Amino acid sequence: MNPVTELLAERLDEITAEIVGEIAGRVPAYTGLSAAMILTLVRDALTVYTGAQDRGAALDHFRRLGAHEARAGQDVRHLESALRSGARVLIRRTANAAARVHPPNTEFIAVMESAFSAEDQIIEAAVDGHHRAARPRNRSRLYPLVASPHRYSAN
Repeated sequence: MNPVTELLAERLDEITAEIVGEIAGRVPAYTGLSAAMILTLVRDALTVYTGAQDRGAALDHFRRLGAHEARAGQDVRHLESALRSGARVLIRRTANAAARVHPPNTEFIAVMESAFSAEDQIIEAAVDGHHRAARPRNRSRLYPLVASPHRYSAN
């Protein structure tokens, strides 16, 4: 675990509470969020932010989140706004942790570039999952014919 991640991990509960408050204040559709659910998302987001090897699994979690929200009828704009609100907190916290570990230099800049890139990847994954789940299922009109071919036979 890198030093920035360690500093953030030490304050996960505090960061999670701040994110829940930020989202509730900005996105009324998400006022009933559970801190436990957000904690899981914060951990996944940190995996993406820090470029950990299992970032693909974390992004898949955000795709599933987007799909779940679509199936629940949640507007994609609300989802994106909630994710961006949480990301703002996490980026601010990442910047503070990075500034403590790395004086503003190339390492600090690399950490922050990674954080901003991660925000885009997380939003993209969640919105992609939402859009995929919200698409109407394409059903062929011929399906009943294929499903019961004997129904229309000459017998």
